[in-house]
Amino acid sequence: MVDQTDRGGSGPPPLTVRHELPARTIAVVLLVLAVLWLLAQLWTLLLSLFVAFLLTAALDPPVGRLQRRGVPRAVSVAVIVLALAGVVAGAAALVVPPLVVQVNQFADALPGYLDRLEVVARANPQVYAQLRGTVEGGEADPRAVASGFLAAGAGLFRGVSAFFIVLVMTAYLLADGERIYDWTVRYLPQAQRAKVRRALPEISRVVGGYLLGQLLTSLLFGVFAFAVLSVLGVPQPLLLAMVAAVADAIPVAGVAVATVPAVLLALTVSPATAGIVLALYLAYQQVENYAIVPRVYRGTLQIHPFAVLVAVLVGAQLLGVLGVLLALPIAAVVPVVERIWGGGSSVWSAPAPAPDAEPARPKTKGLP
Repeated sequence: MVDQTDRGGSGPPPLTVRHELPARTIAVVLLVLAVLWLLAQLWTLLLSLFVAFLLTAALDPPVGRLQRRGVPRAVSVAVIVLALAGVVAGAAALVVPPLVVQVNQFADALPGYLDRLEVVARANPQVYAQLRGTVEGGEADPRAVASGFLAAGAGLFRGVSAFFIVLVMTAYLLADGERIYDWTVRYLPQAQRAKVRRALPEISRVVGGYLLGQLLTSLLFGVFAFAVLSVLGVPQPLLLAMVAAVADAIPVAGVAVATVPAVLLALTVSPATAGIVLALYLAYQQVENYAIVPRVYRGTLQIHPFAVLVAVLVGAQLLGVLGVLLALPIAAVVPVVERIWGGGSSVWSAPAPAPDAEPARPKTKGLP
């Protein structure tokens, strides 16, 4: 069979397909791309705003208590915010100078510590050689040392600036929160406004309970670590205690982050000292999980261990260490939102205890 189009016949013309995009679709795509670009440029500011919302949720109950006692709202906010700033500044003034001294001492003594870690050297010769090369290579170039100090100073300045920005945002949210709430939910249906109004006190209770409880447990672990390491003669006890206090806020991996450096430095004293430190750290973690945490949080955190793990992995992937620290309060809010909007209990909450069983204990430091 001959194709008529090849010999100039009168066959049907070839089909042509035209794709037309409406101008509205193109505009929506461009708008979405512009919004994504803007969010990428402003993510640090948005993160500061999110942290300010968390602090607002935590500080609103004490502000409300002062207000119920007859103190004006503005004065209550000023008192709470200034008290928080004073506590942070006082703690920094007490801890930072000796901490800087101990960090410098640790850097100077690190080659000697590596010489005394014979157990680690025999078990991991390649790791030991790499550490030795890194330490010895970092001592030669004074320009590298100077740039390191400049980078540390710039990082400290950025941290202090970010803290004060977050504090100012928190003060504005606390002082004018009702108006901001009305502006935020004005376009929502009436039923959704009621749910948001119902959720806010619950979210404030959960987030405030977590932040205050975590502050207390971190402080207790830091004091315990400092006392144990000082009594046993482990070098740089304040530095290791600060590591323990910060690591106590890290779910799942916090125990290892706090324990490993303490045990390694205890090995420079003796293997027996390292064994005692390891045993005491692990024993304290059990006491914290089963005695301190249930009494400090008082049921405000009832999160399923799998939800904790997922939240930590997602937070670490998105924001690194900061994401890990923010993972647990965010995960704690999810059951509240799901319960109010879903009309029932959350699947991410910790299982409810049996009628004759003990109350469920919140697990925040690791998986069972």
